[in-house]
Amino acid sequence: MADAPLTPTERGVLKHMLAGSAEKNIAEAMGQSPHTTHQYVKTLFRKFNVRSRAELTALWLGHS
Repeated sequence: MADAPLTPTERGVLKHMLAGSAEKNIAEAMGQSPHTTHQYVKTLFRKFNVRSRAELTALWLGHS
């Protein structure tokens, strides 16, 4: 599904994103800075070839 395998941290960020958590809340939950979390979100968008959280969620739900 993704263009490249996901790291454990990327899987954690993805899990929180799919649960509807805001980036700020994801950062707090994972012990990251909001900037670091945003970088992971951008990486996930790139790996899944999407441009938004809505596209990522639709793609994920379509393949689960």
